[in-house]
Amino acid sequence: MSDIPAPETATEIHALRCADCARADSADPDARPVDMLPIPVDALAGFPDGVPQTRGHDRRQFVRNGVLGFAAVYAAQALNWTSVFEAAVAEAAASPSNQLVMLYLNGGMDGLNCVVPGATANFDAYRTARPTLFRDLGVPSVAGRVGSTTAPGTGGQLAFANPMVSGSGNNGDTKGFDTLWGDGLGGLGSDLAYLPGMHFLPANGSHFEATDYIFAGNLGRLGTGWLGRWLDLYGSATNPLQAISIGSSLSKQIRTAAAPVCSVPTTFGNFRFSVGGTNVNDEVGRLAAIPAATPGVAQSRSVFQNTVNVSNQLGSTVPPGANPDYPAGSLSDRLKTAATLLSANLGVKIVTIDWGSFDTHGDQAAAMDPQITTLSRALAAFKNDLTARGIEQRVATVVFTEFGRRVGENGSIGTDHGAGGPCFVMGSAVRGGMAGNHPNVAALMNGNLGVTTDFRTVWQAVIGEWLGGDPTRVLPGAPFAGLSRPDGQTTLFK
Repeated sequence: MSDIPAPETATEIHALRCADCARADSADPDARPVDMLPIPVDALAGFPDGVPQTRGHDRRQFVRNGVLGFAAVYAAQALNWTSVFEAAVAEAAASPSNQLVMLYLNGGMDGLNCVVPGATANFDAYRTARPTLFRDLGVPSVAGRVGSTTAPGTGGQLAFANPMVSGSGNNGDTKGFDTLWGDGLGGLGSDLAYLPGMHFLPANGSHFEATDYIFAGNLGRLGTGWLGRWLDLYGSATNPLQAISIGSSLSKQIRTAAAPVCSVPTTFGNFRFSVGGTNVNDEVGRLAAIPAATPGVAQSRSVFQNTVNVSNQLGSTVPPGANPDYPAGSLSDRLKTAATLLSANLGVKIVTIDWGSFDTHGDQAAAMDPQITTLSRALAAFKNDLTARGIEQRVATVVFTEFGRRVGENGSIGTDHGAGGPCFVMGSAVRGGMAGNHPNVAALMNGNLGVTTDFRTVWQAVIGEWLGGDPTRVLPGAPFAGLSRPDGQTTLFK
């Protein structure tokens, strides 16, 4: 592992660009599923007729009322479907446990142009290093220059870029990072924590090495992910739905040695009968209730009625119209699926999501600003969605990236691989506001921001304070120092 070089010329700066930039993600290329587990509509409704009893993998029993999709199961061996859902139902019957969403921002997100350093020396150094890309401090976006909005509770030390905050003149909606941030003092309504400068030392500018370390929870590659090891110790031996990667691949974060885990498609099927966009549940239900002339017709109508009943129950699991603030796009699709799974009482503890393309070597503003607008609106909508489902208080969402960007802009009006990336943690159980110290922009480390928070400190807090368990059994080298917060607190959660 080598430190990030300190480029001296434009040629050397552009040499930092790499062929693997567009391919960086958390997918485990070596993982192979052992089974495809159907997710029946009955499962999300809590199996109103009981878990189907099958011999082996009797698909017909499980899809009798339709299937939402299939989960690719990663385990030591294929699991009996009945056993899987019996375990899921048993876990749901126990007291609800805290749940975790890990949202990885692919490519190395630039924190400085999301949360602008407001201290005089920091802002002056930032503006000098980015004569084209810098955000105006604490002013509206005017005359082609993107402004920012001062973050409460920071004494003017930080400001959110306007594409991330609420209001028609900013991100075009009434929700954004400012509504999640609240007064920034960590109390009621302060539901977003910000950790600037999260990375590791010596810093590494390789997408693959940085992601491998962060997903492993270790300064070196391991055969399991940090959350995978937690599952091996504290998770279920029979329920692969306990940890789910949304997308086509399994995330390295939940790669286990033994505990079963799974991946699901980005979106599930519709939960209601419809024709041409019109809900026909009531019509199908009325038809099913008509007395039948023969036993065969009666059986057929009974199946229709049962399916309608399940569909109607799912109407409360996925409230119609409860998510109007989600912006269009793949992030919202993933978060909606996450909300459905988290609220389905199937023993889901962890959900991982990969999203975005933040490797902004050129024309950064045009590439990044639409994404951070989507990110801020989607997270606010996700929180509202979880609240409508009655589970928000037990869900924490961690938003992170593999590294930040260099402080100086390059010749292509972009930024190259750096260190000290941004991390956000969202939830009403989160101690909001500044959860780490901002790096000194006027005192760089080979042209990069300093690292003020070791990522393993954050993972340690997630395990010890939220998921439950002993971080020293999960993270090599633990315990690590607690968080260094400007407010003097050392915890991430309230």
